[in-house]
Amino acid sequence: MYRKFFIDLYTKNNFPFDEAKSEVDLILDILFNYGYKDFVLGKKLEDWQSAKVERVVKERISTHRPIQQILGQAYFYGRKFFVNENTLIPRPETELLVKKALDLCKDSENVSVLDIGTGTGCIPITLAMENKNITADSVDISTGAIEIAEKNALFHNVYERVHFYKSDLFERVEKRYNIITSNPPYIPLKDKENLQNEVKNYDPALALFTKDEQGIEFYEKILDKSEDYLLEGGYIVFELGINQAELVQEMMKKLEYKNIEIIKDYNSIARVISAKK
Repeated sequence: MYRKFFIDLYTKNNFPFDEAKSEVDLILDILFNYGYKDFVLGKKLEDWQSAKVERVVKERISTHRPIQQILGQAYFYGRKFFVNENTLIPRPETELLVKKALDLCKDSENVSVLDIGTGTGCIPITLAMENKNITADSVDISTGAIEIAEKNALFHNVYERVHFYKSDLFERVEKRYNIITSNPPYIPLKDKENLQNEVKNYDPALALFTKDEQGIEFYEKILDKSEDYLLEGGYIVFELGINQAELVQEMMKKLEYKNIEIIKDYNSIARVISAKK
């Protein structure tokens, strides 16, 4: 079978064409390392390959489970990361956080990073791969997430520089760092029903939801203790939810953080905030 057959299978089941095309290309890439160029050149799937792709597509159509979870892998910063039901699927917006953290330490040596709520480990692993001067400690409350993060660190050969611990925020953190990064839960539980089914039914609730009305519970908890874990002149970098930039900025100002910068994403939404101790 050809690529078009699977795209048509998606669209016949009410998936938009662009989404169908990108997901079929991801399936072929993850399963067989096939790219669009292969099919332009007339490459055809063998019967066993077609059957495997068809099983994946039909599961996606029937369950609406995220394709990355079905495949067990997702792309982040141009690299493949293992994912499962215990981890948030890496999003392109989080790459903005990584880019900002890299920019903050581009001229430094021996940079130490603490990543809070690490999930797949995509943030600290990418930082370590992009900058050989970076070492990172990474914490998450989920044992399942820690297991996947360690697998990703081994896969990307940064296991000696990126370490993972099961910890409720700073519970097991014992030293200070140059940079603290976090993409914390920031969706108020009351907004759950407004989310896509793929998100609310399959992404781990621990990585998504807060108990407060504005979704800033974890920003408050991290900032309240952050000064005890940041070196002098160190930075904190957060990913933000919608309409949270000003709220987090005010928290930072009250704690006398300096050089506060807000970065907008591809949809002009304030998505990342950084500040200096």
